[in-house]
Amino acid sequence: MDSSALHSLLLLLFASVYFVFAGMDSCYDENGVPSLCLPKFENAAFNHSVMVSNMCGIPPEDYCMQTGSTRSCHHCDAFDSELNRNATYLTDFHTDEEPTWWQSQSMFYGVQYPNSVNITLHLGKAFEITYVRLKFYTSRPESFAIYKRTDENGPWQPYQYYSASCRKTYGRDNKGFIRPGDNERTPLCTDEFSDISPLTGGNVAFSTLEGRPSAYNFDQSLVLQDWVTATDILISLDRLNTFGDEFFKDAKVLRSYFYAISDFSVGGRCKCNGHASECVVNEEGRSVCVCEHNTAGVDCQLCAPFYQDRPWARATAHSANECVRCNCSGLADECVFDVEQYRSTGQGGRCLGCRENTAGPHCEQCRENYFRSSALQPCQNCNCNALGSVSLQCDADGVCVCWPSVSGVKCDICKSGFHSLGPGGCRLCDCDERGSVGVCSAEDGRCHCKANVEGQSCNRCKPGSFNLQLENPDGCNKCFCFGHSLACFSSNQYTPIYITSDFLEDPDGWKGVFSRAHEQSLIWKEGEVYLLPYREENGFYKAPDKYLGNMLLSYGRTLSMSFTAELEELLPRSVTVRLEGSGMSVSADLHTQQEPYSQLEKTPINSFSLRLTEKHVNPSVSSFEFLRMLYNLTALHISNAGGQNYTSQLSRVSLESAVQKAYHPDVLPHALWVEVCSCPAGFAGQFCQLCAPGFTRETPDGGPFSPCVPCNCNQHGTCHPETGVCACTDFTTGRHCERCEDGYYGNALTGSPGDCLPCPCPDRTTCAQVPETGDVICTNCPTGQRGVRCELCEDGFYGNPLGWGGTVQPCVKCQCNGNVDANAVGVCDHMTGRCLKCLGHTTGDHCEKCRLGYYGNALANQLNPERKCKPCACNVAGTSGSPNDCHPNTGNCVCLGHVTGRDCGQCEAGYFNLQPGLGCEMCNCNPIGSLSSACHPITGQCMCRTGVEGMSCDTCRMGFFGFSSRGCRACNCDPMGSTSMQCHNNGTCSCRNGFVGYKCDKCEQNYYQNRLSHQCEECPVCYSIIRDQASKLKARLQELELLLSSYDCNRYSRQYRGHQQHRHQHNDLDNHIQKDQVEDYLPNALEDLLAIQEAREAFIKQFSQLETSAQTLQLQLRNIATALNCNLTNFAKHPEEGKTQKVENECRELVDTLSTALNMQDQLQKMTVELNSMAIPAVIPKEPNKWNAIVNESEVLVKSHTDMAAHIEQVAEDVFKMANRTYLQLVTLLEDNSTESHIQDLTEKLEEMQQLKENLTLEVNETLVTHLSLQKHNAEIADILHNITASLSELRRTDGNFTLVVEETNMTSFSQTFNQTNVTAAQNPQLTESEDLMNRTTNLDISVQSKEHLVNKTREEIQPDMDSAKNNLKTVQELKQLTAAVEGLKVSAVSSVVTGKEVEAEILSLQKSLQDMEQDWPQLPTLSKSFLKREKMLNEKTLVEVKKRVKQTEKMIKPSVENATDADSTAKQAEASADTVAKDAKASFTQGKRIKHASGQLRSALDVTLEQLSELESQTALKQATLEAEEDMVSSSSVIDSMETAKNQLESFTDMLTLLLSQMEADVVLENYDRILNETAVRLRVLQGAVESPSLTGKIQRLRNAASDQEKQMQNLEESLQDIRKERDSLTDIAQNLPKTCPQKGH
Repeated sequence: MDSSALHSLLLLLFASVYFVFAGMDSCYDENGVPSLCLPKFENAAFNHSVMVSNMCGIPPEDYCMQTGSTRSCHHCDAFDSELNRNATYLTDFHTDEEPTWWQSQSMFYGVQYPNSVNITLHLGKAFEITYVRLKFYTSRPESFAIYKRTDENGPWQPYQYYSASCRKTYGRDNKGFIRPGDNERTPLCTDEFSDISPLTGGNVAFSTLEGRPSAYNFDQSLVLQDWVTATDILISLDRLNTFGDEFFKDAKVLRSYFYAISDFSVGGRCKCNGHASECVVNEEGRSVCVCEHNTAGVDCQLCAPFYQDRPWARATAHSANECVRCNCSGLADECVFDVEQYRSTGQGGRCLGCRENTAGPHCEQCRENYFRSSALQPCQNCNCNALGSVSLQCDADGVCVCWPSVSGVKCDICKSGFHSLGPGGCRLCDCDERGSVGVCSAEDGRCHCKANVEGQSCNRCKPGSFNLQLENPDGCNKCFCFGHSLACFSSNQYTPIYITSDFLEDPDGWKGVFSRAHEQSLIWKEGEVYLLPYREENGFYKAPDKYLGNMLLSYGRTLSMSFTAELEELLPRSVTVRLEGSGMSVSADLHTQQEPYSQLEKTPINSFSLRLTEKHVNPSVSSFEFLRMLYNLTALHISNAGGQNYTSQLSRVSLESAVQKAYHPDVLPHALWVEVCSCPAGFAGQFCQLCAPGFTRETPDGGPFSPCVPCNCNQHGTCHPETGVCACTDFTTGRHCERCEDGYYGNALTGSPGDCLPCPCPDRTTCAQVPETGDVICTNCPTGQRGVRCELCEDGFYGNPLGWGGTVQPCVKCQCNGNVDANAVGVCDHMTGRCLKCLGHTTGDHCEKCRLGYYGNALANQLNPERKCKPCACNVAGTSGSPNDCHPNTGNCVCLGHVTGRDCGQCEAGYFNLQPGLGCEMCNCNPIGSLSSACHPITGQCMCRTGVEGMSCDTCRMGFFGFSSRGCRACNCDPMGSTSMQCHNNGTCSCRNGFVGYKCDKCEQNYYQNRLSHQCEECPVCYSIIRDQASKLKARLQELELLLSSYDCNRYSRQYRGHQQHRHQHNDLDNHIQKDQVEDYLPNALEDLLAIQEAREAFIKQFSQLETSAQTLQLQLRNIATALNCNLTNFAKHPEEGKTQKVENECRELVDTLSTALNMQDQLQKMTVELNSMAIPAVIPKEPNKWNAIVNESEVLVKSHTDMAAHIEQVAEDVFKMANRTYLQLVTLLEDNSTESHIQDLTEKLEEMQQLKENLTLEVNETLVTHLSLQKHNAEIADILHNITASLSELRRTDGNFTLVVEETNMTSFSQTFNQTNVTAAQNPQLTESEDLMNRTTNLDISVQSKEHLVNKTREEIQPDMDSAKNNLKTVQELKQLTAAVEGLKVSAVSSVVTGKEVEAEILSLQKSLQDMEQDWPQLPTLSKSFLKREKMLNEKTLVEVKKRVKQTEKMIKPSVENATDADSTAKQAEASADTVAKDAKASFTQGKRIKHASGQLRSALDVTLEQLSELESQTALKQATLEAEEDMVSSSSVIDSMETAKNQLESFTDMLTLLLSQMEADVVLENYDRILNETAVRLRVLQGAVESPSLTGKIQRLRNAASDQEKQMQNLEESLQDIRKERDSLTDIAQNLPKTCPQKGH
């Protein structure tokens, strides 16, 4: 190893190690002291884009590799991902085992000197380069150079030359060197890396500091700091190394020479001048330093704003050279560096824009003409007045130096008594003291006038005021004049007086007054009075009348009062005066004004005074209101200051006032406070208190405060000045003589004496004149008369009052029997009295009869006219004549044959099918099989007896026999022993092998019943031996019986047997019947007794069930009556008025139906009592009866119910097992930790559940449609069942409307969901980078395909639901065909009530079993505690374990889906089993079972949805608990609350479904089916709302937020791992680049 190589290696190691360790430090040490910091050392070229001027493969070409003696050829294509050799391979990550390289075109394309190939690396920011390393895939070039530039737009500077011909190629000496003192920016040239060997893998490492003398003093060398700085690196490949064989121009040889570089590394650091430890990408996408040490700039090359106190410098190992903050005393936000200031003071920061009126380099002093007393206070402006001060600068306290005539701190105020500050000083004030307050204004000399005073000197009253006085606070009094004038002046006709009470002779009329106007006399003593308290009240002194009344002349005067006491200490210190008048009350609180008293008298006195103005009273009032009160002062009260102890007495009261002078007007003093008003027009008097002649008050009797207005008597008299009432003349009247007197007519407003003339009317009544024509019309005709001269009769009257054209006939009222509108015009002829406008379809001269086509009583005055005559309204189909032809009184129409009813609208009993023109057809009901001759009025279906069917009730139903007048009897064949439930005509059943008996309910002889299989099996062989012996014994007993009978002498017995034999020979038919009915006889009386008792108990039980049904029917009828607003209690006696005929008919039908139900309930109760009291005889004659058949039927029912109970118990057990599996699955999910994949699966499950919800909604709508169809058929049945069709149909129409709305809403919701799915599938992110576009486009295509697959899958899932809808439509068509069968179900429904109630009891037991499952739920908190123990494990998991958990979560979710599927199938099996049992037990409920089957399908879908919902809620709670555990904030209470919520929801859903099942599986009567279906629809809507609950949406949103947080955490982990990998790669790269051996010369 030569010296240069060793020097290079040591320098590289030093720089690398120094930079690496420096990059790991922060910019502050452990004590917070700034220190040198550098960003991490890195390969600045790694993954950076490199620009090349040449690249192979454009066009595609072949190339050959030099491998010594041989060449291996290959192909290069720039557009082939496998065969391209583009520039990205220069800076990518690769290994020696799998190298990648960039390759230029070969010499075949002219790549050789002087043509160069350039490689440009743009670093994006300034870096401090330590080394540049090139690893060639082919032999190293003969000549190439490295350039750099320090600015992106600056010139390229040579870094290093490599050439075997340095002088020839680059004009440089080979292996030159730099001496100390030389320019260290000089590039060198060397030939040590220019040999052709090695042919591949040759390295070239250029160290930027190698051979630079100042390298070991790098911190102090600005030249080297600039030398290592670069923003771009350029590699110029100038000449290829060859063997010289290219001279022959062989193509293969030329293709073997080209440039190829496998790695291009640039070792260095982001340049931050020692002031940052990292570089980041800013918002503009550029790399910048994260500057510390108060520096700024892309490379931290500047001091930050306001850190300019010393010049910027690069940080070194000895000093951080941080920028120092400017000292501006906190009064400036901007500073600059001042070199001169820094040299002189050592602080270069000069502050700019000093605030708070400061100045100086550091804002340390005040500006000119500003001051402050200390450095801690802000500077303030002196504000010295330029006219009043000697200088504008003040002292440290802010006091200015004033001229002698000026005062004030700022010399801006004239001294007191001076004004108008100026250069010559201030002038004296000139103010009238009566009208001014204080001294004049120092600015302009204006005096401060009192409120009612004006003028420069305040020497005159303002307009509207008078009497300028010194003692008046306002200066002048405002003019009062009762509010009618604002102009007044002082009167000289009044003199002052005092109204005084000195109590020298008596109390002078003063009294005491207390609350509630209680008065009390005062105790008088010469010169004083005092008041005794009353009921703990001190009370007031009440003034006499001389102090009351019109006291306007005392306004502004003084009211004084004095109190005396034995001692000075007992004198009052305050007193209250209260004034009342004109509806007002004010008071004043006065305080002592103690007067000096003579020591000789030694009588302490305290005096108080009150000036009677509005300014001294409370509450505050205006002066006008106060004067209004004084005008009518009604009370003057002075408080009893002596109090409870009589400590003081009232000794004197005095009130100043005025009185008009009677003599010597010039000698007596003037009371100048009395005003004289200048009154406007219409007013008179000294105070304008009177109205002038010809004027009156605007408000009559309004008093002096009311304005005066001119009189208005229309020149027919004069008016009163106060009331305004005119004294009228010329036959006029009125307040203003505005109209003529009664009996006169004319216009009194004209104002002439002949305005009013006498009226030309009978009895001198009133009249009026038409202004347009002048005609006179009588206005007050006698009763019943009208007309201009009262010559006609009024409407409703007739006659000839004036006898015009005939005799005089007074007007009398027309007689129309109340059938006309009394308010109408022209109801009758005013001459003859004939009625013209009859109402209510009446007619006649007096509206006394009904019109044609109507009937009723037109003379019924108690009814309204509209209700007297009703239309005939004959039924067109049943009427033989005209529809409007009916009896005028009864309304009966002329009916066709066998048609009845008032309107001929129904068939007679025994007839049906009303046809127009033909009448009704005969029912033809079989008299034996029908209950009556009547049939359905439309279909003709007869009412069959028990067990009978057919339109005419002429055949027995399946499972019945013995057609007779009592109906058909039930076969009651034993289901285990019979081959069919249908028996023979004689009632015997067809038995299976081993069964015998009338009902096949016994085992054959030598057979026994197996309790497990319930079959009759043949007895064992050993039994045959006993059987033979028994047969022999029996034969001997028969012989013995025969022997004994031979000794019987009873002839009657033989004759009887002979008679029976004779009957057998002559009556084979009777013998056959007796033989068929022999099994109807019970063997003995005991069996008969037991059978009768069991039958009685069965009948009592059935009667109880029927009674319950009757009560239910009554409740339904009362609910319907409430809905129709019918009063069932008093309707029969007092029908409600105000209701329509339709509502009345409906209410009447409801009352009749309720009455029938009550009668039926009474009959059932009576029958139950009779059965309970029935005596059963001990011996029953052997006669044919039905008890045996009934008992057998009961046994069959008991057996079928037992089987059904066993089946229900099995279903309950299956449900319990399914619940256990679901519970275990929930526990498993609780113990598992789910991550991002789990969230995605949950989202997919949610979408599937939403799809199932939509399918469920469609099925609900289809079921509701079926329900509507069933309601339509039940409406026909309801006509027979107590005629309540109208009420029930109204309820069904309401329910139908709701169904249509739900169906439209669901279809809209499904359409929106489907469109949203298509839109989501169509959305593609927009990419900007061209290289990533291809890959993301491929991924996008795959995503689109997956979305299309999902859409297709969704359509496939919808298809079965559409098929199901079609099947439901077919079911509806089948229901229409079964309408006739529903008629027969009415009778059997009553007998099935008992069976339905028993099934309901079994279902209640099933519900109880399900409720027992809830006991397992309290175990969940324990499991939650065990789950919380694992919360610390999550933080110890790595990324690999998280992914493993994701896969485990996927496996755990699959069993949940399978369990849900199993639950679905189990529910369907239970439904099918229940349907089978119901068919066997109730063969007649075909239509009801179809509805039950559809409801069962709906229930299965609900079960699946609820299970999925419960599973999602559990997973949601689990996810929330897991996320809280990651944040160390989890609590067991939150997990328990979540599980309790899920539990409560599941319980509510279970209870709701159980209730629906119990109602659907119960055998209820047809009338209850509508109510059950309605309740089912309501509960389904509740379940649908629960599925769409906002709580589920909120939980899903929290799951998504949690997933987002986990994704961010995973990204942080990835970024941390990426940083570690980069550091590892950087260290590995450094280690690999270090030479293992010393390089030989020439290599």
